[in-house]
Amino acid sequence: MLKGKKILVTGGGSGIGLAIAKRALNRGASVLICGRDKIKLDNVIKEVDDSNLKMLSLDVSDISSHKDSLEQAVQLLGGEIDILVNNAGIIDGADFLQVSEETWDRIYAVNCKGMYFLSQSICSRWINKGCTNGRRILNISSQGGYVAATYPYRLSKWDVVGMTQGLALKLAPLGILVNGLAPGIVATDMQKDLVKDDTNAFLPLNPLQRHASPDEIAELAVFLVSDSCSFIVGQTIVCDGGFILK
Repeated sequence: MLKGKKILVTGGGSGIGLAIAKRALNRGASVLICGRDKIKLDNVIKEVDDSNLKMLSLDVSDISSHKDSLEQAVQLLGGEIDILVNNAGIIDGADFLQVSEETWDRIYAVNCKGMYFLSQSICSRWINKGCTNGRRILNISSQGGYVAATYPYRLSKWDVVGMTQGLALKLAPLGILVNGLAPGIVATDMQKDLVKDDTNAFLPLNPLQRHASPDEIAELAVFLVSDSCSFIVGQTIVCDGGFILK
């Protein structure tokens, strides 16, 4: 499905990002995983042991580094990037009266600002090189982007849904397709307060009464960045076991 594609996955050292990277490798892609923790990325490279998997230390909130990082990414992948998966994100569960300005700025710097400007940098690169047709961007939002929000994480995920629609509308005429994916509660470290036992998927918070595995999210992500997804534009597909229907 992704044979010959070159994919950059932010937040690719663990959780959903790593699951997407592994699934893309299995579908024939070359993948570059990015993140702030170089040790974690190095360990993934050793564990997966696939010559088509590369890593690059990248803090998406460091906007000034994006241009140079993309140059390095292209060199590591051996060619121009075809697909950007904006997966990097951080969470803080502090509610309305406890949220500090520092918490707000830290979360938005990664979840929104970093995503926006990395997308800007890669699209500028594609446009300047005249190679926009067939390029893909996938933004990872959350079920939290579709329910009432009082804290920065959920608010940022609302913003990602709107950003996905806006970028899609602007970029589709150039051949760049932008879509999103909104996972529900998934068995990752980010959700460890809710998913305490990875041997038991039971979770009473959605109609299916279970959490998702990262692989379930990755399977949908692979479809959304593939050539099979050629007429879906600006949509954020919710994969949450029915949580937002409540």
